[in-house]
Amino acid sequence: MPQSASLLPSDNGYSLRSPESLAFEEAWEFARQGRDVPLRGAIDLKRFARFARWFAIIEPDPKAELLPLRLVGSGFFDLFKADLTGTDYLSLADPAIRRDAYASVMACLDRPCGLWQCTPAEIMEGGAKIYEYTILPISKDGLRADHIAIYVNFDLKPSGPKPQVERVMHSTVWHWLDIGFGVPDLSFS
Repeated sequence: MPQSASLLPSDNGYSLRSPESLAFEEAWEFARQGRDVPLRGAIDLKRFARFARWFAIIEPDPKAELLPLRLVGSGFFDLFKADLTGTDYLSLADPAIRRDAYASVMACLDRPCGLWQCTPAEIMEGGAKIYEYTILPISKDGLRADHIAIYVNFDLKPSGPKPQVERVMHSTVWHWLDIGFGVPDLSFS
């Protein structure tokens, strides 16, 4: 079951993890159907439709340190002004954090566990905007966790047009999500 004690940055300090993040984890939990992690095929439109716009599936390449985006919701086009399908997620990130980003995704598969974070992104227009990431493992073949389902809450303050994202920066809030197998003894500063 999702934990509601996680913190999310707000104008007045910190608040709880968003209802959208918790709902995404609940939908993921339902899709597990008694498995360690859900099958990729169990991530169906009926249960995940409300997340589709800001949902992506990453198929990590353990040999080449790549995080290719295999399925990308339509909302990402608004923020990046490009179709990100097939793009290595790491190419969108600050080069200084790419190795840590890759390691955290692989830790989610190895354990398996989830990850919840608040991550700033540099905006083309200048400045930064914080987004909430909820990352959970899934399985293509049913044998092991080998893909990542990610929901990015870009609507933390849904007012006005969405800014164009230039680069993903280092997370400011980072919490592993224990899905029943513990969490890695791994942190990134």
